[in-house]
Formats: sequence, structure tokens, C-alpha cells
Amino acid sequence: ATIRLDNFLRKTDAGYQHAEEATQGSHFVRKMATYGQVRPSVSFMSEPRAARPHKDNALMEMSRLPPPWMDPRGEAKEGTYQIPEPSKVPDDTFLTLYRNQSLMLPSERYKEHLYMKEAKKQYDKDKEAISMYRKRVTALERQNPNGIVGVDGPLHPGTRLYAERQMHLLGAADKKAQHEEGRFNNLAERFVSDDATACRLPMDRARSSGPRSRDLGIQRKCVEPELHPQRFQGTHDRLFPNHLPTWDPQRARALRAKEVRGICHNIINGAENELTYNIAK
Repeated sequence: ATIRLDNFLRKTDAGYQHAEEATQGSHFVRKMATYGQVRPSVSFMSEPRAARPHKDNALMEMSRLPPPWMDPRGEAKEGTYQIPEPSKVPDDTFLTLYRNQSLMLPSERYKEHLYMKEAKKQYDKDKEAISMYRKRVTALERQNPNGIVGVDGPLHPGTRLYAERQMHLLGAADKKAQHEEGRFNNLAERFVSDDATACRLPMDRARSSGPRSRDLGIQRKCVEPELHPQRFQGTHDRLFPNHLPTWDPQRARALRAKEVRGICHNIINGAENELTYNIAK
């Protein structure tokens, strides 16, 4: 096999080079040439840098659906192959007659025997029909799991032979659709960007609609000009206010009481630490 492979590579690949024999000597020489190919090979040189065009019918994911040639094409032979189902369920009520121990005439016992005999034959026949139906369906599913070309398959509407397979595919499709919808919402949430970050708002704040700092991608607190006028003041207004603060003795007394925790004396020397809160005139 090695000789045939060597001859095949010599005839088909122009860049083929067999491995060199081991060099006898005391020094080891590392060589890149290995058995089979050398770099760059002909297959590498003949492939262009441009990507191959992507076909519309090519898929980039795995699918459990049958191949496309199994799809219904509206031919007259579709649905012609059918496996007849058993007509009825086997009747086993005759088994209760085996436990009949009541007194009967010989003629009555004989009639009962004939009925039990015929019922047993019919019971065996019905069971054999059900077993044969299951065998035929199992053989069809194993030999033709994706359907019969142009006749029947899981993708044919109203199929009876592949009804279970069709139900599985529909369930998988619903689950995949639900997963894709959740994935789309998740990706949309991850890729969403604020208008200010993406520079989609006008640079002039006078023309921008909405409250101030709405375009910032941070958490906003209650920012209202009526409730927080100090946040809307300029630098000149902060440095040179129009109103002058007044002295409030009650507020000063309350702050002092919180600082000393209600103690009216110095804890070190015991002297009183009372202060007066008079208004300067």
C-alpha cells in the first residue's frame, strides 16, 4: 500500500518529495522535509486568496430535516404507498369461559367449546395482524428513515406512515424557534447602545429634547430645576450668589447638641461648654 501511495503521489502532485534517508554521522541535522508533502504544496498554491462565493442553499448549521430531494413535489404518486392498519383490537373475552364451572348439558358445553375455538382463532389472527403491521412499520422506518423519494416522508402533509417522525420534527422546530427568539432578544439587549454614546443626538443641548443629562449613559437621580436649583447654577452664580445666608440660632443650637451628644460639660476638665447663639447687630 505504501508503494502504491508513493507512485500515486509522484504522478498527481508535482510538489511531492519523499523523505530523505537518515544521515549517518555523529551530528544530528534537523530538516523540515517530511514524508508526503513539502511546503508550500501545489494544493496550497492553487487556492486563491479570495473567498469562495457562498451559495444560497448552503447552511452553516446542522439540521435534523431530511435532504431536500425528499420534499413533496406535487406528483401523482405521492401517498400511494400505505400499510393497512389492523381493523380491530383482539377480543379476549372468551378467556372467561375457561373458568366456567357451572352445570351444563353436553350440547351446551359443546356449543361453548365451538365458540371458544373460533374466538381463539380470531384472537390469534388479530394479534398476528398487529404484529405484522408493527414489523412492516419498523422495517420501513429503519430502511427509509427520511422517507420514500416522491412517495411519502416526514415533510409530506397528512402523512400516516411518518406521523411520529413528523411530530418529532415539529417539536424540534418549535423548540428551535423559541431558542432563536430568546437568542435574538438577548443579542439585541447586548448590542443596544445609548444615543449619546453612539453620537446620535444633536450637539446643541438647547435643541435636544428631554431633561438635562438624559443622554448620559449613567443612572439618573431626580434632577428638577424647581427641586434642585443649585445643580443648574453656573460658575458665576455659585461664586457670587445674589442672596446672603442668615444666621439661624435654633439650627446652630441643634447642630451643636448633636456634636457634643447633649453633654453640657467638658469630659476632661469638667468645665461647662455652653455657648451663646446671639445674633450680631
